[in-house]
Amino acid sequence: MSARPSIRLSHAGFHVFDLDRMVDFFTTVYGLEVTDRGSIEGRGEIAFLGADPRDHHQLVLYQGRTARDGVHHNHVSFEVGDLDRLREIHRALRGWPGVTNLLTVNHGVAWSVYCDDPEGNRTEVFVDTPWHVDQPYYSGDLDLSLSDAEIAERTGRMLESDPTTEPVGQWRERFAERLGIGGTAPEEG
Repeated sequence: MSARPSIRLSHAGFHVFDLDRMVDFFTTVYGLEVTDRGSIEGRGEIAFLGADPRDHHQLVLYQGRTARDGVHHNHVSFEVGDLDRLREIHRALRGWPGVTNLLTVNHGVAWSVYCDDPEGNRTEVFVDTPWHVDQPYYSGDLDLSLSDAEIAERTGRMLESDPTTEPVGQWRERFAERLGIGGTAPEEG
């Protein structure tokens, strides 16, 4: 089978008590690598971890879990193949009873739609962009009514002043080398 599925589970995110301890756990025990780490204004530190250069990350750890906080799951994320599929899902979410907190986000590395499902679980669906930029990177500037070309052009302009921006293929090659898998990212598909 050479075609990518129309949607695939991509990554999970968890709120943690001790970010450094959990990063150490997942890097030491599971062999994940930190792909990016930074802060989200007003919300604390965040760490992105992965072991596959096809994905920027497979696990996201968010600082700030409290003893009172019964929810440690942040979100589950699904990747789709193109902006048309992202728009289709966005339209469905807008009309689905009980869906709340619908938000479109441009992360530079991905164009994303977030929402809380009818039971309050956070979900994300996204399309990869052709760029890598250090994360976290957030812009609420994702207008899905624009054409694919307009979205890509707007994203390219947004990223041109960020010195960490590079073609995603270059980033994947470097990450594959860090993982010791021959300097070549696994084939898509």
